[in-house]
Amino acid sequence: MDKPLISYVLPTYNRVEWVGECMQSLLQQTEKNIELVVVDDCSTDGSDELLDWFADKDKRVKLIYNATNQGAGRSRNIGNNYSNADLIGVCDSDDVYPDCRTEETLKFFKEHANGPIMMTAPYVRVNYFGASTEDFNGEAFNEKLFKETGGINYFCHPAAAYMKKDILEIGGYKPETDKVTDDYQLVQDWIAAGKKIGFMAEQYLCGHRVLPNSIMAKQRGFKAEWAQ
Repeated sequence: MDKPLISYVLPTYNRVEWVGECMQSLLQQTEKNIELVVVDDCSTDGSDELLDWFADKDKRVKLIYNATNQGAGRSRNIGNNYSNADLIGVCDSDDVYPDCRTEETLKFFKEHANGPIMMTAPYVRVNYFGASTEDFNGEAFNEKLFKETGGINYFCHPAAAYMKKDILEIGGYKPETDKVTDDYQLVQDWIAAGKKIGFMAEQYLCGHRVLPNSIMAKQRGFKAEWAQ
């Protein structure tokens, strides 16, 4: 296969219940010329057997096993450095993606070739079983509000994509903490470097699952109905 048009970088840690569904949704994209770089961050739940099975079945899957636990931000940096495409798509291992994600992302970057720009898109919140629980209909990222208040304001990180050269220029992700996520710090650094964020509002590109033990759930508050 030719050089991939996009590399999806997927860090995972103890998500054996969902990572297979996530990987399958990416490998079933309508545009087949992709690469899926999976960075396992020392999972202890048997994820390795499932990841190895996917890699044996589909040569587009590239596996990296961290020797020590690095956290999501550092794992994304590892995957970004390993990727072969010029364009990188962000993924979370408990989310699912519509099969049009690649086509829509490539279309966006073709229309915004002058960059540097990071693309994000609407998401649909899904419950444990993948059923939609909440729709998001496309309010754009508000850069002015972010600069004034620090509020991410509708930025969906696992629907984002950026050029590899641009993420390397800002030094990649910083390690997340209990109070600050890797995506929040990415947006801060991206804006500070004078780069732009573009919002593709026509089509949701992520089925976003928020789990009760995630940093995002601690920040948002976890709603019981999300798991129904």
